[in-house]
Amino acid sequence: MTFHCQHFRMLQQNCRTLFRLCAMVAMTAMLLSYNRAVGLLKAQHTWNDMSQNGQSHIGRGLKWIGEDPLLKLRTLRDGGNIECRDFHTMPNLTDICKFVNTTDDCQIDEGFIDYTKFVYCTLGNLVPLALVILFLWWLFLFVGLAVTADDFFCPSLTVISRTLRLSHNVAGVTFLAFGNGAPDIFSAIAAIGSAKNGDAGMAVGALFGAGVFVTTIVAGVIAVVCPFDSMQRPFLRDVIFYLAAAFWTFYILWKKEITKFEALGFIGLYVFYVLVVVIGRYIYQKGRHRPEDQTVIVPPPTHERSPLLEHAQVENYTLPKKSSSEREDNSAFMEFLEAVNPIDVENWPDKRFYSKGYEIFKCPILLMLKLTIPVVDYSGSDDDKDNWNRHLNSLHCFTGPVFGVFATKVAFVKLGGAFPVWGLVMIIGGVLGMTVFCVTKNTDKPRFHALFAYLGFVVAVVWIYSVANEIVNILQTFGIVFNISNAILGLTFLAWGNSIGDLIADFAMARQGYPRMGISACFGGPLFNMLLGIGIPFTIGTFKRGGNYELRLTLVELILAAFLCLSLVSSLIIVPLSGFRMSRPYGIFLFILYGVFITVAMLAETNVIHANV
Repeated sequence: MTFHCQHFRMLQQNCRTLFRLCAMVAMTAMLLSYNRAVGLLKAQHTWNDMSQNGQSHIGRGLKWIGEDPLLKLRTLRDGGNIECRDFHTMPNLTDICKFVNTTDDCQIDEGFIDYTKFVYCTLGNLVPLALVILFLWWLFLFVGLAVTADDFFCPSLTVISRTLRLSHNVAGVTFLAFGNGAPDIFSAIAAIGSAKNGDAGMAVGALFGAGVFVTTIVAGVIAVVCPFDSMQRPFLRDVIFYLAAAFWTFYILWKKEITKFEALGFIGLYVFYVLVVVIGRYIYQKGRHRPEDQTVIVPPPTHERSPLLEHAQVENYTLPKKSSSEREDNSAFMEFLEAVNPIDVENWPDKRFYSKGYEIFKCPILLMLKLTIPVVDYSGSDDDKDNWNRHLNSLHCFTGPVFGVFATKVAFVKLGGAFPVWGLVMIIGGVLGMTVFCVTKNTDKPRFHALFAYLGFVVAVVWIYSVANEIVNILQTFGIVFNISNAILGLTFLAWGNSIGDLIADFAMARQGYPRMGISACFGGPLFNMLLGIGIPFTIGTFKRGGNYELRLTLVELILAAFLCLSLVSSLIIVPLSGFRMSRPYGIFLFILYGVFITVAMLAETNVIHANV
């Protein structure tokens, strides 16, 4: 009884420490937001106060009252490149909307909505209302991104893994990792694709920020909730590879340039990591003559060649499992309506009010996802149709490709200068859909049903990339309005949003008695995201530019890289010295390290700490 009381008091003390740390971080973020908001209001007031003795000057279609030395200084310094956030340093600017419309840096390269114009032109003086609308839209898109990745993208990888007959180990470090890291990777691709003048701060901030968050907060939560002895070889392997990737990224940031061979090197390092995992596991199994403990979050496999992802579930989005008599009573059209219904009708009465609100909040995008992405579900019984729906899957043959060409903005490209791409895709999709409808039955899945998983994979990738572009554009607009750097936005909102799923999943695994799985994901997942999140977008960027990709380095990005390396080095030293024991003091140390990191980053953003880099 005394032991349990002491254990309870220790948990209380740890919770108090965590609460104080969270409160400190929240207060710092609130002070930063308040400081930016006050600065914004003062700037708007200054813009309205026009000098009576000033002269009107016209430049690039903009109107200033009097001379603006700050603009001249920036123009001379940057070679004429004016940033969109520069209107904060132009006290005599009278028309922000015209500035936004005529400044190249304010124009979007990717995405569909220009949110900066929405804030300053569409709603005019109602900037606070516009920001509230953008915040709600940002939450909606984040929900859509999570739903697409978890319930449409990952099930497609399940079927692909099974049809390709991949082993558990290979699938774990390829398809499973890609499924878990898809939001981070596509957010990085979107951020770097929309970067102006080498400012890749949002992508770097998101990748480094998520890395610091997962390796400190998530790993700390696991160590505090369920202290355990970690697996030595996988832990050292993942930390050393992650540390090498972080130092390499820091070196590229420091020299402010990345070549196409360096970008391809990140992808090559990932391939080398996969080979090390596969070969190391083979050698370990051969030496021990027994299967190695699984480091991926799946039930123990029954056969080495069976796919790792076959255990993935499609949460509440498959057809209800019915007996054959019930299926005969329902018409095919009713089955179609049940399949596209975005509300979980069966469990609706048992849901709490906030769960019902969440269902309603996400139902618009879930309906669009259901109508465009086919889901092949291999988690059912042997006599199940694997989510086959004749009417809906036939419709997918049309809606999936059509959405893809419009979302990738190639729909209006004319073939031969006459026929648009969207017309050709509609014809092919319509013919393919009618063919599938005519050669299949309602009651039995066709032999080619698995091919719909490949279609679902492609369309889900387009969805994820499109939504990630909009999320990045919204965050950039917040940065412009509040004059916050892209690096801060990346290490906070984007990193937290992409990492909250890791926190929930790994915490749940630890409480269920699988802390080793959770701690493996804390280092293996961010390593995958960094290697491909840097390698893929910068490879695309260097080949688009036909050479090197020049980068801008800020103090915040230096702090990000330094604290990520500090987190990894401290874990590499403390954990082996403690006998690979993940203890509560180690977890509390990680919490404190993240609190110091956020505080230093905010102080650098507000110029309390400054340095020339």
